[in-house]
Amino acid sequence: MGNVVMTRVDARLVHGQVATRWTKVLAAKQIVVVDNKTAADDFLTELLYMAAPQGVKVVVYNEEQALQKWNEDGYGTANTILLFQNVDTAKRAYDSGISYQSINIGQVPKAPGRKQANNTVHLSDGELDALIGLKAAGVNVYFHPTPEDRLVALDAVVRKLRG
Repeated sequence: MGNVVMTRVDARLVHGQVATRWTKVLAAKQIVVVDNKTAADDFLTELLYMAAPQGVKVVVYNEEQALQKWNEDGYGTANTILLFQNVDTAKRAYDSGISYQSINIGQVPKAPGRKQANNTVHLSDGELDALIGLKAAGVNVYFHPTPEDRLVALDAVVRKLRG
């Protein structure tokens, strides 16, 4: 179903790393953003459209629309990056039926209650538990900010944050 070439969590959504590096490396022609707040804000949505490189289509769905479109055609046949703003939305989407084999945790900002997992990702205990739950369901969870960075597996982050 569909041709999702990468599923990613990145709080910045469509920005330099996704728009220029990952789309090029993955030959992506479409970015599907799933975020309730962004989908409800025409200005934010327009900014995402403008951030996309030439030839790459951006589509913004709320969670309900994303599931409906997934069930219709898996977001089509174009090489697609499926993008979530946060771990919780990615987990809810998976649990609702938007299936993905792997998920790249690219950027989660520092915030109260979050511990530093790597230089671009900070996770709360709940977010870490959600990622562990995805792994238990068979999803390959990894941390890979840019194509040039070293890929880090979830197990290494769990060891760092929980010992």
